[in-house]
This record gives sequence, structure tokens and C-alpha cells, in this order.
Amino acid sequence: MDTAPNSHDVFSLYRQAFEVRRSDEMGLHEYLDACRTDRAMYALPQERLLKAIGKPTIIDTREDPRLGRIFQNRILKRYPTFSEFYGIEAVMERIVSFLIRAAQGLEEKKQVLYLLGPVGGGKSSLADRLKALMEFEPFYALAGSPIFESPLGLFSEQHQRRLLEDHYHIDPQRIPRTMSSWAMKRIRDYERDLIKFRVVRLFPSILNEIAIAVTTPGDENNQDISTLVGKVDIRKLEEFSQNDPDAYSYSGGLCRSNQGILDFVEMFKAHIKTLNPLLTATQEGFYKGTEEIGALPYSGIILAHSNETEWQKFKNEKTNEAFIDRVNIIKVPYCLRVDEEVEIYAKLIRNSELGNASCAPDTLKLLAAFSVLSRLKDPIDKLSSTWRAKMRTYNGENLKDTDLKAKPIHEYLEHAGVDEGMTGISTRFAFKTLARVFNFGQEIAANPVHLFAVLEEEIKQAQFPTSDEQRYLGAFLKDVLVTDYAEFLDKEIRAAFVESYEDYGQTVLDRYFLYADAWCQDQDYRDPDTQVMYNRDQLNAELEKIEKPAGITNAKEFRNEVVQFTLRYRAKNNEQNPPWRSYQKIREVIEKNIFAKDEELLPVISFGKKPTDEQTKKHEGFVKRMTDKGYTLEMVRLLVEWHMRMRKNK
Repeated sequence: MDTAPNSHDVFSLYRQAFEVRRSDEMGLHEYLDACRTDRAMYALPQERLLKAIGKPTIIDTREDPRLGRIFQNRILKRYPTFSEFYGIEAVMERIVSFLIRAAQGLEEKKQVLYLLGPVGGGKSSLADRLKALMEFEPFYALAGSPIFESPLGLFSEQHQRRLLEDHYHIDPQRIPRTMSSWAMKRIRDYERDLIKFRVVRLFPSILNEIAIAVTTPGDENNQDISTLVGKVDIRKLEEFSQNDPDAYSYSGGLCRSNQGILDFVEMFKAHIKTLNPLLTATQEGFYKGTEEIGALPYSGIILAHSNETEWQKFKNEKTNEAFIDRVNIIKVPYCLRVDEEVEIYAKLIRNSELGNASCAPDTLKLLAAFSVLSRLKDPIDKLSSTWRAKMRTYNGENLKDTDLKAKPIHEYLEHAGVDEGMTGISTRFAFKTLARVFNFGQEIAANPVHLFAVLEEEIKQAQFPTSDEQRYLGAFLKDVLVTDYAEFLDKEIRAAFVESYEDYGQTVLDRYFLYADAWCQDQDYRDPDTQVMYNRDQLNAELEKIEKPAGITNAKEFRNEVVQFTLRYRAKNNEQNPPWRSYQKIREVIEKNIFAKDEELLPVISFGKKPTDEQTKKHEGFVKRMTDKGYTLEMVRLLVEWHMRMRKNK
């Protein structure tokens, strides 16, 4: 019963959306009057697409340290309509720049927009989004036109173009250069009475192929030009002659995409003869059909995409030179930033049945790191440490003080050249691997240990070149991923373990402050509980017991810092000592002091039977803190076992 109002709302909203997009008709005179004040009435498809893309968000990367390092403090443009596309800022800037220049009537208007990139790099997704955005903005066409012909095409002759300019302020450059034979036939039927033409407002539609079309090269041995330009409909030959425009089937990609966008999938697999109509469509604004029905006007965006292999093969054929000159290449490389690659995987997971499955911390980051490493050109030297440094630099991390082998990002970019990111592990490969990881164990969940196992299997089965396989398994998987994760997991486990020693940690701080305060003042100290008297040398020995595991080198300076921090805190908090975790320097010292007690660590984290109730309690606390971080119980058990094996193998 409660669902009835909501259902009603759904139906109402659906009806409203349909009404908004319903075709509206007007007379030709009304249309021209509207053109006088509204340029959108005859906007080019590039203009409409730019409007749908919308204005970018301007980011001054100088105000964001990470972005400043990545983009070298440039002004960055990000388009909200492409917010789920990660790491493509440069690509989007080039696409938008192409559309702007095409809308201005420059050379780009006569060129094919060609997305060149590796397999699984996002070319098709970009093309799909551009087509979807094209649906947002309406356009105007002659009612009944099978090619969605612009009403302005009726005025294609030179003197008529001048009349439109004088009376309706329409730029002659916006008027098609030719009229279709279909429109010409109607002019004759109407006895040149243009008033009889009606104009219809249409929304482009992928589903109905209105101003949006997709075409493919077809079978290699049977490539038919009609897929682009249409052909005669033999069913109509009983009623019309073969050269009658009404006998023609305007089903080709160019026919259906006029005033919109033609998506030519894997264009360069097609024979050049099949592509010839595109030359005249882009350069002249019209193309020829398969029959003698006259030229057909075309004003649209021709969008192509394929991978490097297909392009190089096409490019190397000298007979294709004329077409190559009409192609505007925009490279779409793989993502080279780990954080953005993680976002890609997270998006794919959200859109699948795995959206609610558990995923251990760092799992996606490790897979992203592997993917990015595989896509990088050789760094200036090829040691695993410098591979790691290059990856982290591209991710916007500051390695200036932590890795002396790291280079500035511009040096890596200059050394790599323009083709970086055009090879390596595809997003499809990565997600297929991730899907296996989620289904690898007894539960639907993902963790790094299973990731390492699956990744090794997938690499071996993929039959990469021997050099790549060795690099993937050795320098990347073993030397970078496993090593980095072992360090990360060690910190995770020890952090959860340390919390079992909350009271102990506070006791250490309290005692350290009293000893350090007395030592700094060059005084003896009497323990109020034991009444034991400590002279300065004895105080120094006790302080060193705490400092030594942490490797403190300048004890005097460190002791003074801790004392001063503690005194300032006590002055503001009723003479209470600060929590031991509140001051990073002393926290790290105490943690390492606790970590040094491996004989206490291992019994707490292991899953064997506990000899004492205290250890059982600490173990349960450890497990709870790990599960609070996002691990399942099975993950904790597996990761602890892996951690202990790694420690033993050191």
C-alpha cells in the first residue's frame, strides 16, 4: 500500500520527461524568425556537445600540494560531466579544444576526432559518454527528413544565403552548402512554396538513431559502403524508380548521424574504399549515395577509436595519406596515477554485485600500483627502487626528503616521451584479476595475500613476452608489491597490538617524563612507590632503555622536547600528563619499545590456544581492532599467518 504514491511519482516523472523531449513542429517562417534572436536554433553539433559538456571547474594546482606536483602548478580544468573518468584531465582538455575550434569553423571541423589508445584504456567509455551527452541538447530539422536535414539547407544557393544573412542575421558559414535530393523533390512537389515545409525540434537519440549512429568495419572480406551512405530499398521499387530519393533507404551511419555524431568503432580496420565517403563528408559537407540520387548534406562529428596496432598498420599504407591528413589524433593512455586507478576499480566494484563485499585495506592500492608500474616506461635507471619512486612521483607524492634516487616529475616525463601509458596492464585485465580475488577463498572478499596469488597465476597464463613476465613477477610483484605490503601489514598488526598495551604505554610516558625532567635539571629522583633513589647516571640508564629501540641519537634534545611538551600540557590540564599518543615523537618511541618485545607480540596475534586469560583477552582485543579497520575474521587469520611466514623468511 505504501508504494502506491511512489509508483505514481515514478510514472509522473517518466511522463514529464517524455513530454519535455517530445518533438515540436513549427512553420519554416517561425523557425527563421526564431533564428534571428537565438543562435541555438542552428547551432552546430560541436556547439551543442560543448554546451552539454558544460563549464569546467577551474583548479589552481598551486593551492593543492599533490596536484601542484603532478601538474607542475598549472591551472587545471575538470569537467563535472566526466567526474567518473579518472586521470584523463589532459585528454578532456584536448577533446574540448578540438570541439571549440571545430565550432569556430576552423580546420578541426573538417577532421575526424580519433581517440587512439591501448585496449581497455577507456576509449569506448569516453565515446559512449560523448554520445550520451549529445542527447541532452535538441536540434532542428526538416519534418520528415530521413537524414535530419537542417532547414537552412533549403537556402544553399549563394544569393539565398545572402538573403538569410540580411534578413535573419544568420552567418552564411552556418548554412549547408548543398540540399538533399529528398528536399529538392519536396520543393518541386510544393511548387517552390517553402511555406509548406515544417520544421521539427528533435532530441538526438542513441536508441532511435536520431543524429547519433554507430558503425563498424564489418566483415573483412565483405565491407559494404552502404553501411555509411545507405542503399536503395528494393521494397520501394514497385512504387518509385531506382534513382528516386524516396526509393532510397537512408540507413547508413552518415545518414543517421547528420547534425549529430557518428561513432565509427575500430575505423582503421576498414578498407580505405569504405572510408572514402568520410573524406567528402568532412571536407565538403556532403557525400554521395550508392545510387544517382545526388549529394547528401552532412554536418556532424565523426568520432573514431582504435588501438595503436590498427592505426600503425593503416598509417603505413601510402594509399591512405589523404585520409590520414584528415585525422585529429587524441591519445587516451592508461591511467598513470595510483590514487586515480584505485578510484576506477572502486567504481567498477560499486557497479557490480561485489559492492557490499569486504575488501581489506590496501588491496585496491596494491593492484593499482602493479597496473601503473606495468604501464611506465623504463625509469632513468631500472632498479626496483626507482620504479617505485617514479610511480610515487607520478602519484603526486613528495619524495624530496625520503628517496634521494627520486627525480622531479618533469625529468621522468621528458625521459619517457609522449607514448608513456600506451602499453601495460589494461583495466580489463586488472578487474578480471580482482574479480578472481574476491572469489578466491571461502568468503566473497578480497585481500592482498589472495591478490598476490591470483596475480601471479594471471601473469603466467597471459603469455606476456618473457621480458615482461619476468619484470612483472620479479621487480614489480615480489620486489615492490610484496615488500611494500609486508611493511604496511607489519604496521597494521603492530598498531592493533600496541593498543593492547594502552595502560603500559601511558605508564612508560609518565615514568619517562619524571626521569627526563630530573635528568634535565641535573637532580636525583626518588621513586615515590619504591623509595628507590636514582642519581643522574642511573636516570640516564633508565631513559636509554626506552630510547634505544627507537634509535634516538640526540638524547639531550629529545628529552628536553618531551619535557617541555609535557609541562605545557600539564599547565593547561590540571597537572595531568598528556595521553601517550598525543605527541608523535614520544608515541613512536613507546611503540618501538613495545614492538621490541616480540616474545609478547607473537602469542597475542597468533590464533593458537592461549596459556593465560590475559593473553586471550589481548588477542580478542587485537582481532576486534583489526576487524574495526575493515578486515574480516578470516582475513585476520590469513594475514597474521602470512605476516609470521614473512618474518621467519627474513
